[in-house]
Parts: sequence; structure tokens; C-alpha cells
Amino acid sequence: MMRTFTAAIASLGLVVGTGCNKSEPGGHPSNRTSTNTNANTHSSTDTHTSGDATFTLSPPRLSTSLKPRESKPVTIDINRKDAFKESVTLTASDVPPALTVEPKTKVADLNTKEVAFTVTAAENAQPGDYIIKVSAKPEHPGKDTITDVKITVDKP
Repeated sequence: MMRTFTAAIASLGLVVGTGCNKSEPGGHPSNRTSTNTNANTHSSTDTHTSGDATFTLSPPRLSTSLKPRESKPVTIDINRKDAFKESVTLTASDVPPALTVEPKTKVADLNTKEVAFTVTAAENAQPGDYIIKVSAKPEHPGKDTITDVKITVDKP
């Protein structure tokens, strides 16, 4: 009975631990309000609220598995809020020596909802788990965001 209970709790921890893999919001997270006074009357104002102009990145939930000398595409979703209407530049960094990423930088225009990078394990890559950082910078000054992409190199 105790073994069953322990196994159930361990399984629950595994499910909870593999939850949503999403970055912090980037872009322009605060509601911006601009007020313009009418020059003719000096009494009326025109107020414009831009809304939530942010975006997040969603890398694959599970680790991408590679064998030495193998290449695979890794796709990162770009989740834009309705008010975020600009391109985003994604850059792979902190790439472990056992891996290569091509291209290192990609620009996602306004209509692009996902970006794919090709990850290759080196011929001498040691089996194990690796992390690649992917950062995203909005076209106009704003908050950058970053996410981790998980790669597992299997035995040949």
C-alpha cells in the first residue's frame, strides 16, 4: 500500500514538473496611455491606451534527442498579445561546445508565429543533457525575454 502511494506521489511530481515551458513576457508589458490636448479648445483630451503589447517564447516541452553527428530542427513558438505588432530577433547563445546551432540569429516578422533553429551534435559529443539559451529582442526598445531549449545527446 505504501509503495503504491509513493509511486503515485512520484508520478504526480513528474507531471507537475513537465508543465508549461514558457518565457517571461517580453515587449512592452505595461499599459501605456498618452493624452493629447486639443490646441483649439484647450479643454478636450484624446486618450489612447495601447493594451498589453507583450510576447512570450515557447520552446519544445520535452528535450530534443540527438545522437552524435545528427541534426534536428528545434521550433520555438512566438506568442504575441494582440497589441504587440512588431518583429522579434531571436538569438541562440551559451551553446555548449558539443552542439552547434544554425543560424545563430533569426528575425521573426510580425506574421511569423514560430522560428526553427537546426541543432547538430558534434561527432565527439558526450551523452548527456545540454541547455541552449534563446533570447528574443523586440524591434523597438522594450523588454527582452529568454528561454531554455533542452537537448539530450544519446549514445551513438
